[in-house]
Amino acid sequence: MIIAEICSISNYSKKYSMRKDLYDSLAEKYKKFYFINCHHLVDKEKINVNLNIFKNKKIFFFHPKSYQELNNFLKKNNIFLINNLSPKFYHLKIHLLINRKNIYQVAIDNLGEMSSYRLENWDTVNFDKKIYFLYLKKLSFFLYRLLVAFRIIKSVDKLFIARKDVKKKYASKSNIFRNFFGKRYLKIQPIKPKFPFYDKLKLKEEKYIVFLDQNVNHQDNISRGHGLSKLEQIDYLKKIKNYLNKLSKISKKKAVICLHPSSNSNLYKKYIKKIKIVKFQTEYYILKAFLIIFHDSSSVTSAFFLNKKVINLKSEILGPYINRRSELYHNKVKLISHDLNNYKQNLNKNIFNVLEKNIKNHKKFMKKMFFIEKKYRNLNETLYQEIEIVKKNEFFKKNKKN
Repeated sequence: MIIAEICSISNYSKKYSMRKDLYDSLAEKYKKFYFINCHHLVDKEKINVNLNIFKNKKIFFFHPKSYQELNNFLKKNNIFLINNLSPKFYHLKIHLLINRKNIYQVAIDNLGEMSSYRLENWDTVNFDKKIYFLYLKKLSFFLYRLLVAFRIIKSVDKLFIARKDVKKKYASKSNIFRNFFGKRYLKIQPIKPKFPFYDKLKLKEEKYIVFLDQNVNHQDNISRGHGLSKLEQIDYLKKIKNYLNKLSKISKKKAVICLHPSSNSNLYKKYIKKIKIVKFQTEYYILKAFLIIFHDSSSVTSAFFLNKKVINLKSEILGPYINRRSELYHNKVKLISHDLNNYKQNLNKNIFNVLEKNIKNHKKFMKKMFFIEKKYRNLNETLYQEIEIVKKNEFFKKNKKN
C-alpha cells in the first residue's frame, strides 16, 4: 500500500516546512512516502523540488503529465491518501479520478489557522473580485457538493480536525445544505493542533525576540489588489527593523526574523541589517522565544501553547486584507496590539509585565478553540493508527487482488 498526499503546488518549500515532522515520520515508518503533485495538469507550470530541504531519501515524487498517467497510477495501486485539494473547478477532474474503492482518503486540518470567508473574499476586495471569488469558490463548491451527493465524487473517509468550532460546524445536524448534499467527510476525528514540541519542552527558553514574517506580497494579498510596491516594501522593512531594534534594546534580547517560506530573503537582508534572518527554522525559534511578534501566522498557535508573550502587529501600509486577518487574532485572543506607525509610547520596560499578564487570555483561547486536553492524540499517532486499520481491512485487501 502506498502512503501519499495529493496536491497541486509549484514549490514544495512551504508545504514541507509546515508538516515536515509528519512527512518524515510517515516516510520512516512505512519506508516510502509519495507526493502526487498535479500542478502540471492544473497550471502547466514547472514544479520546483528543492532537494536541499528534502534530505529524507524515503520521500518520493510523482508528477503526472497527463490525466491518463494519473489515472493509471491511481488505478494500479492501493493508496492511503491525504487529500487536501480544494473543491475548486480546476481540481474537480482530479477528485473524479480519486473516486475509486482502492483509495482511502483523509483530510487534515490541524494548523489552527484563523479564517473568515466573508473577510477574505468579500469585505476586503472590490466588486470584480467579489464576483470572481463567488465563481471560484462558492459556485465550484456547490457543484462539488452536488457531485458528492450523486456519488460521482467520493466523500473523504475521515477528517482530522484540531478546532472545536469547525468540528461543531461540520457535525451540525441542523444545516439544511449539508443534510441535502450529504457528507463531505464521512467521519470527523478530533486531534491536537500542530505542536512539534512534545519531545522538546525541556529545551524551552526565553532567549529571543522573534518576528513571524508575513510575506506582504504573498499571492493571497496580491490577488486581492493589496500588493506593495518596491518603495512600500522598503518602507515596511525599515519600520520592522526599527521596531525590533527598539524591543531588543529594551529587553536586552537578540531579535530574529523567521521568514515566511515565500518571502524574498535577499530583499530582507538588504534592508534589515544586524538582525538575524532565517527560513524554515520557525519552530526552533518559537521554542526559544522570549517574545513573539506577528501579523497573521498559523505558527502563533504554538506560541500560545507554550505560554509565550505575544504582540499582534498591524500597519496601514499592509492593506485591509492582512490587517483584517490580523484583527481576527487580536479580537479572538484579546492580544496586545501595536501599530508600526505609532508604537513608541507603548514600548517601555513595563510592556513585558503587561504581556505576561495577558498570557491568561491565550490559555482561555486555546482551551475554547482547540482539542488540547490529554485525551486527544497528536496527528502522527492518530494517522499511524488509521493506516494500520486500513491495511488490515479485508475489503481493502480484496481490491488489491482485483
